Order: sequence, then C-alpha cells, then structure tokens
Amino acid sequence: MVLWSPPGHWSSERRRAHDTSIDFLRTIVNGNERMDLDEPKAIIPGVFIQGESGRWYWIDISIHDEPEWLDGHGMVEETVFSLHVLGATCKEDLEEENVYAVSICIGPQERARELPIGDQIAALALSLQNDTTTSLRIPLLSQFIVQPRAKLRDVYQFSHEGVMMADDVWLDFEIGEEPDDDPAQSPTGPTLEHLIRQMDEIKRQFEHDSALDDAYDAWLSELGEAVAVKETDVPWHHDEAKIWTLEDNLRKGRT
Repeated sequence: MVLWSPPGHWSSERRRAHDTSIDFLRTIVNGNERMDLDEPKAIIPGVFIQGESGRWYWIDISIHDEPEWLDGHGMVEETVFSLHVLGATCKEDLEEENVYAVSICIGPQERARELPIGDQIAALALSLQNDTTTSLRIPLLSQFIVQPRAKLRDVYQFSHEGVMMADDVWLDFEIGEEPDDDPAQSPTGPTLEHLIRQMDEIKRQFEHDSALDDAYDAWLSELGEAVAVKETDVPWHHDEAKIWTLEDNLRKGRT
C-alpha cells in the first residue's frame, strides 16, 4: 500500500477536489458488480474491472514527486500520479501478476489528465468496463481481447506502436516450469550462453553496419572530388550534361 498525503503547497480547494474525486471513485466501484477496489482502505485505491468482453483489467497507481516551480511557493516537490493497466483473461492472473497478465498501454486522454486522480481512474475504469465499445476506437485493446490466454504468455505489452513480445525484454519465463529446447527459455530466464550469442550477433551486425558506413563515407568523398569544379567552371549542378552523366553513373554503380 502506497502511503501518501497531499503536499503542503496544495490549496484547500485542490485538496477538496481531490477528496471528492476519491469519494466519487469509490461510489462508482461500490455500485458496480463488475468492479472491485484493490486495497479498499488505500488512500488512492486501484481497481479491478471485468469488461463486456469477459476480460479483466487492473488499474494500478504509482506516485512520485517531481520538482516544479510554483508562484508564491518557489521550487516544490509536485505529486505526479501514474496509471498502469494490466489485462488478463481471469482475475486470478492479475492478482498473482503472473506471466498471463500483460501490460496495456492505455490511459486518460491528455485533456483529462488535469482532472483529480479519482476522476481519471473512474473514467478509465468505465471505459475498460465497456471494452468492446472502447476497442472500436483503440485497436490495441482489440488485439488484447481476441488473444487466447496461452498466447498472452508470450506478450509483454499491447501498445500503440504494436505488440511487444516478452522475448524482446527477456521476460518470457515462469518460475517452476520445465525449460524448453530453446536455451533462452529457462526457469531463471535467458542463459549466459544465450546472452553471449546475442551479444556476438549484435557485435557482428554493428561491425557490418560500420563497414557499410565507412564505404559510404569513402564513396561520398570520392563523389565530392569527382564533381568539384574550379571557380571559373560552370557549377556542376547547373550543367545539364554533367547532371545526366552523374545520374547514369550512380544508377550503374560507378562514381
């Protein structure tokens, strides 16, 4: 449970708005059969939600401070709330936070982030409860809804940029399971041998790319010398014949 209290520079109006928003959130959740408060006694509780699709979601909140200049107060430590959403096919996966609980990169719209945190959580919870409708506007939610539970084990996050697989972040393992034939899939994560092979591959790719870069730089240097002109000459990019000759040479791989 995160222990937190409003910072001293908050005005009485801001404190009341915050308290009212938390009361509003609790009222919404307590009156909804498909929502449960996570840590009900917490000052700012998280929420479990079952969507129309049957999928479950968990809104968790983290709190940290960032320095900010505030007129009349100077430099203060401003509270920043971050909402995190996990999704799963069943509530138990979320409660256990096992490999079948995946991150879903979804949150309040930019203009809604100025609202008190309780209002933000409530709005997001209602959107996730209506997930089949919300997914029409947010494709990543559609991708999550259609995936069977077994497939979710291989996923780390559903985001706007695409699906990030657990292998990409070396998280595709579950304590207590038998290792697969792939040495990367061991009960304790990727083996040292596997990581060494990955680093060797990265090094080979880097050396290959560096060689290409060196060749390209040399080619540019030679090309610059080939098209250099004296001050009395007509600039090469104004000479139609030279332009066509250069284009033909480039097309044929000559410099």
